[in-house]
Amino acid sequence: MAELQKLSIEELKRLREEIKREASADNAATAGQDSVSGEGEGAAEEKSSKVIRVNIADDKMSATVTLSVPSDGERYTVPEIVGALRKERVVLGIQTTKIMDMVSGEIYEEPVEVAVGREVTPGQEGYYEFAVDLSEHRKPEIREDGGVDYSAMGRLSNIAEGELIATYYPAVQGEKGYNVNGAELLAKYAKEQPQLRGKHISYNEETRQYFATASGKISCNNFNVEILTVHEVNGDLDMTSGNVEFYGDIIINGNVESGVFIRAGRNITVNGTIAAARIQAGGDIVLAKGIQGNNKGKISARGNVFAEFIEYATVEAGKDVQANSIIDSQVSAVGKVMVKGSKGVVRGGYVHGLQGVSIRSVGNSNEPKTILHCGFTEDDHMRFILLNKKANEIKDEIAKVVDEMSELLNVANAMGVTADQKARIYELNKIKGEKCQDLDRNSQEKKRLSERMALGFNSCIEISNDIFTNTVIAIDLVSMRIPSYEAHCRYVNKDGVIERRAYLGD
Repeated sequence: MAELQKLSIEELKRLREEIKREASADNAATAGQDSVSGEGEGAAEEKSSKVIRVNIADDKMSATVTLSVPSDGERYTVPEIVGALRKERVVLGIQTTKIMDMVSGEIYEEPVEVAVGREVTPGQEGYYEFAVDLSEHRKPEIREDGGVDYSAMGRLSNIAEGELIATYYPAVQGEKGYNVNGAELLAKYAKEQPQLRGKHISYNEETRQYFATASGKISCNNFNVEILTVHEVNGDLDMTSGNVEFYGDIIINGNVESGVFIRAGRNITVNGTIAAARIQAGGDIVLAKGIQGNNKGKISARGNVFAEFIEYATVEAGKDVQANSIIDSQVSAVGKVMVKGSKGVVRGGYVHGLQGVSIRSVGNSNEPKTILHCGFTEDDHMRFILLNKKANEIKDEIAKVVDEMSELLNVANAMGVTADQKARIYELNKIKGEKCQDLDRNSQEKKRLSERMALGFNSCIEISNDIFTNTVIAIDLVSMRIPSYEAHCRYVNKDGVIERRAYLGD
């Protein structure tokens, strides 16, 4: 859509001449009115019947033109319509194409929009796009079945070290506009936002991104970012207070009731008792009292587990487990299991320490079945055998693929390769690559398992006091049942046979 200022020099020249002719005609008509009545009536009959009506919208952002029906032999011209617009101070946004269409199409007594202003293009203020959820979760969630999920109430805004916090997008200024009368319309100034501030954050000027330099609970208030590396709960945790998941350390100064789930990226300390709850930690778990799990509670730590008592629960540790007593529980540690407190008793259940078990007494006069195990497990051994078997199968498959490829290549060298043979060689080469990757993954897993099993070599079971009947001593893949009461024994695996030796203390 062309505007007035975009008319050519020739068009502007014609426009000026047309305006001069109209002015001369108006002067002649005025002079004729002073002549004799007969001559005046004749002049009035010859006066043009063309009328150009211009209407400007209230907001001055558009203008329309309405043309009256001209007398026979009369026609409107683009310059005279443009001149009429200019007389009404319509100077910008004139669309000459529409005016030409009106003239050529002889559109009369119908308003046509022939001038349009330009609206202001609004700007965009600077803003932050956060990569973490900073909202507070305080209400329970209603499930589709109508039940209530209280776990969301304790949900935290967590962030890991090195994780993206936010990206800043700078302000974009808007563009000016104008109305048809030529008035300039200014866009509102788009403001920049202040920089984020706080500890444990870093800023990349090139990408305008903020990153966490520590793991923890994140919050942002008035551009102040806070990352707390310790989350502390002052009170009990139950289903109404919700689950707790935190990237840093968690301290609970109360009890943990049944059904609650707690997970920490680092250490967990519970200063009360734990019921049938589930607890996971990337570091150590410290239970100032202990857990009564009702055969449902489970504790899992990549580090150590320290507890006053472990009863009717499952405990897994990537390092050691230390407790004063273990009752009817399933306890397993990659390191050692040590039960040497004032009680120092293990009664019932299964206790496994890959690198050894050291306790004061096992079982009691009621003779509950209690299994003490050190060294690698039967599951580890079976997994190792299956990995070896799988590795041999993969090697055989690779050998078959290589043989077929060799035959095809020999034929190709002797007689030339066909398109089908070429496609088959390509397919076989791809299969060989995939099989080699499978073999590499198998080797890596077997290596990790071998290193784990090696930690249990020469491990032993030490019991400084009572060893009651119906206790099972197991080392690696061999085991023996204690037929009668014993005391102060150290059990080792000697060439596939468990030997009993005297316990002489640490």
